[in-house]
Amino acid sequence: MKERQIQISGLRVCSKIIGEGKTPVVLLHGWGVSSDRYIATAEEISKRDDRFVFYIPDLPGFGRSQEPDADWKLDDYVDFTRAFIETAVLREGGFESAGAILERSREADGSGYKRENPQVILLGHSFGGRVAIKYAARYPENLRSLVLTGAAGIKHPLSFKQKIIFSLSRAGKVILSLPVVDKLEKPAQRLLYRLSPDKDYGRADQRMKAVMRSALAEDLTPLLEEIRVPTLLIWGREDRSTPLCDGELMQREIVGSELHVIDGANHGAVYREAGKFADLFLGSQNS
Repeated sequence: MKERQIQISGLRVCSKIIGEGKTPVVLLHGWGVSSDRYIATAEEISKRDDRFVFYIPDLPGFGRSQEPDADWKLDDYVDFTRAFIETAVLREGGFESAGAILERSREADGSGYKRENPQVILLGHSFGGRVAIKYAARYPENLRSLVLTGAAGIKHPLSFKQKIIFSLSRAGKVILSLPVVDKLEKPAQRLLYRLSPDKDYGRADQRMKAVMRSALAEDLTPLLEEIRVPTLLIWGREDRSTPLCDGELMQREIVGSELHVIDGANHGAVYREAGKFADLFLGSQNS
């Protein structure tokens, strides 16, 4: 495993590279974790099949990557993913020829040249799945295939937990703006968010809370039918964060997609059941 630090979209980004193969797999992690959580899964797949090389960035605001200097929307993470693939995977990873780099530079100055399209497997888990869905709908020509596991993006009526998140956010802004509370702002914030049942939200700073609220508000269901790349869906049957019905809906809406369910697994199936996940991933690549 190699670790790398590069500049993308004006931010310092840390990533891991696992495997020595020629087929790049870009893995986008879930909310509240980092690339560290997926090392065992990438190593398991690479050990069994030497065709693959995994690129796992810490998304901006997570792990050891720099936090955005603005309240990013989902589109910003999609743009980041495109820049990461072009910069870290294709150029630095040696998957892009000198001629392709020259063509891209000509394209940038408006001369009408188009570079060859990369063929990357994009694997998204949870929040990373949300980013991957929008990326695949927007840039299908860049992908060899798409793998979604416990992917977020289907908007349901607000759960009790989500209602508390939004209520705490609104109440917190009002309460903490009162002069009598001003001096107690930091302790008051900690108390308010300790009451939240969503620990990821409670641990996030104000900027990342805004990112989470924006992500939860966006429904990606209409984009599913626009995805035209081979798609594998892997779900834990006991997933309570993104329930199996979300995976079933994605399977119906994404043309030609396949859904596989890991019995007894929850939202963390991708790393808690690394062996079973590897079986399904490699089975799809060999079919």
